[in-house]
Amino acid sequence: MIKMLKKIKLSTPKGTRDFLPEEMIMRQEVLDKIRSIFELFGFSPIETPAIENFEILSAKDAGGEEILKETYNFEDKAGRKIGLRYDLTVPLARVVAMNPGLNLPFKRYQIQNVWRYGDVAKARLREFLQADIDIVGSDSMLADAEVISCACFTLESLGIKNFIVRINNRKILSSIVKSAGVEEEMVIDVLRSIDKLDKIGINGVKKELIEKGFKENVVEKILDFIKICGEPEEVVKNVEDILKKSGGCKDGIDEIKMLIEYLKKMDVKNFKIDLSLARGLDYYTGPIFEVFAEEGIGSIAAGGRYDKLISIFSGKEIPATGISLGVERLIEVMKDRKLLKLKKSKTKVFVVCVKENVENVIEIVKILRKNNIPTDFDFRARKLTKQLEYADSLGIRYVVIIGPNEIKNKKVKIRDMLKREEREIEIEKIVDFFKKYNL
Repeated sequence: MIKMLKKIKLSTPKGTRDFLPEEMIMRQEVLDKIRSIFELFGFSPIETPAIENFEILSAKDAGGEEILKETYNFEDKAGRKIGLRYDLTVPLARVVAMNPGLNLPFKRYQIQNVWRYGDVAKARLREFLQADIDIVGSDSMLADAEVISCACFTLESLGIKNFIVRINNRKILSSIVKSAGVEEEMVIDVLRSIDKLDKIGINGVKKELIEKGFKENVVEKILDFIKICGEPEEVVKNVEDILKKSGGCKDGIDEIKMLIEYLKKMDVKNFKIDLSLARGLDYYTGPIFEVFAEEGIGSIAAGGRYDKLISIFSGKEIPATGISLGVERLIEVMKDRKLLKLKKSKTKVFVVCVKENVENVIEIVKILRKNNIPTDFDFRARKLTKQLEYADSLGIRYVVIIGPNEIKNKKVKIRDMLKREEREIEIEKIVDFFKKYNL
C-alpha cells in the first residue's frame, strides 16, 4: 500500500515575497544606479550580519520601545539571545565602536535587508531592503546637507522629479514640547505620538496624547506649534520668536539655519521645514528629515543626526548623521510613474541549436561570451520555430541561426526579432556586428 504524503500548502511567510527574474532584473538596475551615485559622492560599502546579539538591538536609547516590539528575536541552539536587525544604523554604530581605528569622517553606504514585524500593506513588508548612507565623525551641518543632497541626487537620477524633503530638528521639537509644560522624561512619549500624525491625523494624535495623561491645554499648545508652516526662513523666524519666551533653543535654531544655507549652496531646492516631523526612533538628537514622493506610499527616504548612539556601545561620543532609502517604496513609486521597463531576460543574443550543429553553436557562444556579449542557446534540440518563440518570449532581440549551409559557407544568419529582419554575415565578423549595436 502506497502511503500518501501530506500536501504542503505553499506560501512565503506573511510580509515576505519571492522575486522572479523579471522583477529581479529591474531591482538590480535600480540598485546599480543607487550604488553608483553613493560612490560618486564618496561613500564606501560595508556589510553586516543579518543577525545581531539581541543585547545590541535592545540597548537603551538605541531604537526605542515601539521598534523593539517589532524586532524579530529568538534563542540560538546554544541559548544565546539573537535578533534580526531592524535597521542598518544600529549595526553601523556597533561597527564603529568595534573599530576605533577607522579614519574619520567615515562615509559608508550599506544596501541590505532588514526585518520588522509590523503591519503589511503596499510597499510595506516585514522583510525589506534599505539603502543607507551615513557620515560618522562630523558634527557639522555640512554632513547633514551632504547626505540629503546625495539622496536627492539619487532620486533625480532614477527619474523621480516630484518629491519634497521635510526637515525638522529634534532639539527644537523637544524644546517646544517642554515649554508647553511637559516634563523632560515624558518628551519622548509626546514625540512618538506626533510621529503617527501621517497615519492617524491631527485628531488621532490629540486623542492619543490626552489618553496618555497630558492635559488638553498642553496638547493644544503643542499641536498649534507643529501647524506652523511657510517658507523655511519664515518658519525658523516664527519658531525663534516663540522659543525666546521660554529660554530659546539656540543650538537647534543655529543647526537648522546652517542646514538651510548649505542645502541651498548644494542646489537642493525641494525642501521645507515641517515642525510636525518627529521620526519614531529614539536615537535622533538633532536634524531629522524625510523624503515624500506621493500619497499612499509615505516616505521613500528618511534619516537624521544621532550624535549619542555610538557612545552606547563605545563609551565615547562620536557625532553621526545619515539617511536611508526604502528600496521597496522607491520601486513602487517608479512603477506608478512608469519609470521602469520590465525585462524578462538580460540575454542579448540567442543561438539556435540542433543536434547536428552543437559543436558549431558552442564555438559561437564562446566567442560572443568572451567578448562580453550576454549569450544563451537551447539545450533541448527543439525545432527552429520553437526556439524562435522561446527567444521572443524572453524579449531577446537577436537570434543567431547556423545550419549546414551556413557552416559550409562559414557564415551565420542573424535575425532581428524586433524588426523581423534577417541578414547573413561571416562568422569572423559576428563580434563586430554586435559591438556596432553596443551589446
